[in-house]
Amino acid sequence: MPPAAKRTKKAAAAAAPIDAAPAGSLPADFKPAQAKQAVTSLLAYHAKVTKEREETELMPREEHVWLTVNTKTGSTHKKLMPVKIQLPNAPLPPPPATSVCLISKDPQREYKDLLEAQGVKFISRVVGVDKLKGKFKPFEPRRQLRNEHELFLCDDRVLPLMPKLLGKMFFDVKKQPIPVNLLRKDLKAELARAINSTYFHPSTGTSHSIRIATPGTTTAEQTLANLLAAVPAAVGQIPGGWDNVLSVGIKTSSSVLLPVWNAKLDGRFAAAGAAEGDVAMEVVEEVKEVKKAAPAKKTVDKAPVKAAAAAAETPKKKSSTIGSGAVSKPKKEAVGKKPAAKGKAAPKAKKAAK
Repeated sequence: MPPAAKRTKKAAAAAAPIDAAPAGSLPADFKPAQAKQAVTSLLAYHAKVTKEREETELMPREEHVWLTVNTKTGSTHKKLMPVKIQLPNAPLPPPPATSVCLISKDPQREYKDLLEAQGVKFISRVVGVDKLKGKFKPFEPRRQLRNEHELFLCDDRVLPLMPKLLGKMFFDVKKQPIPVNLLRKDLKAELARAINSTYFHPSTGTSHSIRIATPGTTTAEQTLANLLAAVPAAVGQIPGGWDNVLSVGIKTSSSVLLPVWNAKLDGRFAAAGAAEGDVAMEVVEEVKEVKKAAPAKKTVDKAPVKAAAAAAETPKKKSSTIGSGAVSKPKKEAVGKKPAAKGKAAPKAKKAAK
């Protein structure tokens, strides 16, 4: 390509308005100017809050800039393996400012020696699976391990064991272990790519968070570039794509969400109302069918009820006859005894007459 053509393209790119989103990656109504304003406001707010906290708090807090994508519906599939997203700028400060822990297979000494042989010096600690099952099994040692490191890398061969060994505390603070391939020939490059990337963690919820920057070390321009690169990559991992996205925003670890893009709700509630109307019509039809079928069931059930009533009345008649017979017997006995009494009294009277 001639140099003049290259200069013309560069000039056109520089003169392009900031609202012009990259074709095919962002929707037409996505405005990078809105994203730039949100980034500038968020970093200014963070600087103000940090200055106020320095006067009252002894230890600084871990703060990161998070891209939050809210969806209309959740997914039914949950995956443990995160999706790597390459960014123009590293979302974390380079080591040793960022402490990195590597979780490896056993024996861990083998992988420590491998890191030394490859000249990898930016890994702060290597922990084997046996150590997680033994030394770090109690709650307090695991909590200290979590707080001592900002990033956790994990051998992809033992990644399925991590949820049980690390527990919920690592996942609640977004410190899920990142899988790496420790069998690569260029292990140093493999680990460096893992540290300089961000990750999308698939879940069944309707909110997804991706770390894109660190306040204080990442400038506003770098944060904006990471944001514009992470949004289409993250939405590409969501089932339904942009049609399923409700809103996009950014926030720090302790701030509110600043909106960057919101989906149009025109027709959304009308469609929901139509769906509810269809459900109501189905319910009405089902009720009508039940009412039609109900009398037939009653006529069929009358015969057993009458038979049961007749069976219940029959013992009552027998009991009345038995009772009447029981009452009549004493009367007959009483009547039979009277002549015997008269017969006994007659001899006595004859004796008295003699």
